[in-house]
Amino acid sequence: MAHEVDLGVFMPVTNDGWIISRNAPKFQPTFDLNRSIARLAEQIGFDYVFAMGKWRGFGGGTDFWKYQIESMTLMTGLASAVPRLRLISSVAPALIHPAVFAKMAVTMDDVADGRAGINIVSAGNRGEYAQMGLYPANFEDYRYEYTEEWLDIVKRLWSEDSVTHRGRFFELDDCVAFPKPRGGTMPIVCATSSERGFRFVAERCTDGFFGGTTLEAKKKTSRRIKDIARETGRPVRTHTLVMLIQGDSDADARKMFEHIEAGADVEAIDNIYRLRSAGKADNREASYRDRYESKARVFYGGVPFIGGPETVATMIEELAVGGDLDGVMFVFPEFIEGLRRFDAQVMPILRRQGLVRKASA
Repeated sequence: MAHEVDLGVFMPVTNDGWIISRNAPKFQPTFDLNRSIARLAEQIGFDYVFAMGKWRGFGGGTDFWKYQIESMTLMTGLASAVPRLRLISSVAPALIHPAVFAKMAVTMDDVADGRAGINIVSAGNRGEYAQMGLYPANFEDYRYEYTEEWLDIVKRLWSEDSVTHRGRFFELDDCVAFPKPRGGTMPIVCATSSERGFRFVAERCTDGFFGGTTLEAKKKTSRRIKDIARETGRPVRTHTLVMLIQGDSDADARKMFEHIEAGADVEAIDNIYRLRSAGKADNREASYRDRYESKARVFYGGVPFIGGPETVATMIEELAVGGDLDGVMFVFPEFIEGLRRFDAQVMPILRRQGLVRKASA
């Protein structure tokens, strides 16, 4: 049975978005651009915007992700521009002490009138953190244990008058943090693709984000996260990322993709593959290699969905019904144009299907 699905935008906090191609739209990740995207998303009925954390690019002829703006600062700045949207920013526990972050997050939540959410980046992005001297030795071996202790401290600081803690990674002595979040706590998101990550989401988060190479894989992941959450007695919402190439028809969308693929920045793609696969287990390295050798390699971290309006709407319905998904977060080649096209061609279908709220009178 169809149910309403939250729609989100994965905001372009880096230059040129997620497409590693000379034929993709070019833009800088300015506050003005992100504000315009957020305002349009709110106007057409989207529910949230999401910003990743990124600290280093990948070079190549396109200078892929050379320019980045900081996630929490951006989302705090957007709060007054979009009075309804939920604002989800990203934090890497390896880069900041939990007590410092707890205060920053509450400040953001206050500015946003209680609409702030936090995405926990548990992965150790070696190339980004090592340049600052902040990559812990052998971090991949214990990153979830580290993140669990870090997040438990944050939650205690949000709820207790004083926190004294003696742990494996942190020590706090009569540590205080006031004020508290407006709602007592805040939505906690984690993007993950592993069984260990699914359990972290089920035990400590409110929402799980994930990718996937096929619709079946996405549906399976959503159901798996919810199954684990039920074992723990906690409700968890699931969201997936869709890199959308939407044309006026399926054939039109395919032409758009082929044009993008023809301009692939091979040098930048090589750099991404080398950095992301280094030191990974054999099965993870193989998945990176398969992706590197496919046409989807021009899209960072995801596989594009290519189709006309009816095909896109059917995809969203299939995820909602077959995967019990609660949200779909979109990346567009050009965000303003992509949102306008989605509003004109897909939103009317979703409203008729009962998958999004009816337009306000």
